[in-house]
Amino acid sequence: MSTRSQLLAQAEELLVKARTPQPRAEAEFLLAAATGVARTRLLAFSQEAVSPADEEKFWSFITRKQQGEPVAYITGEVDFAGLILHSDTRALAPRPETEELAQYCANLFERGSNPDILDLCTGTGCLALYLAAKFSRARVTAVDISQDALQLAAENARLTKLQDRVQLLQSDLFAEVSGTFDLIVSNPPYIASGEIETLSAEVQQEPKLALDGGADGLDIIKRIASVATDYLNPHGTLALEIGAGQAAPVAALFDSRRWEGGIKKDFAGVERFVFARLKN
Repeated sequence: MSTRSQLLAQAEELLVKARTPQPRAEAEFLLAAATGVARTRLLAFSQEAVSPADEEKFWSFITRKQQGEPVAYITGEVDFAGLILHSDTRALAPRPETEELAQYCANLFERGSNPDILDLCTGTGCLALYLAAKFSRARVTAVDISQDALQLAAENARLTKLQDRVQLLQSDLFAEVSGTFDLIVSNPPYIASGEIETLSAEVQQEPKLALDGGADGLDIIKRIASVATDYLNPHGTLALEIGAGQAAPVAALFDSRRWEGGIKKDFAGVERFVFARLKN
């Protein structure tokens, strides 16, 4: 039988050849999933042998990864800022950048606050569920146009025991939304239509509806920005995740006479988030 260390070394070499973004980390996640062992324990006891059945499962995972399938789809789950969520082809696999957005949004409110929050294009529900978990008195509405995505978000709400604290709503952005909010947050589709076919095989396995932002990638963002004032409370904040190179044109959508805010970078130094707060 092979040891964990041996399997990881072999798998890493294959994933390097397949040009996966993080070959060693992805191999570790997949071996942890195949063996049912926490990643930290797997690495701490790397010389332990792996059973033939678990090894077979692991190599089936690696084959899928070589074909470009996201790790979260292979394992069926993702750790989003401490919440374990289901993940599959019904919605985008949550990214670390979106975890950063969630944490930035949480920092807008004091502990014990009871904000009204709207999450547009909720997908897995990760942002809505994180904020509901963070603020037990918050009123959170999670919206998506995709019924499939909303079914996944509902599963995640039950999984995290937050189903009574997050309202799920099928809507084309604000079409079915009523009321006003202290925070509107969104990780909308923001990839230019013509660029989608040039992206990695991994991204292309995700739902196109959640990727395609129109000719310049800004169609959905423009729609959100154009009417957000109607759905925000005084001093309310709109928080958007955006694509690389989009910060300036997105910031320009907000008239400085009505809005204040700024651009924040992600951990990689990319201008990834735009925050706009209503002035008095």
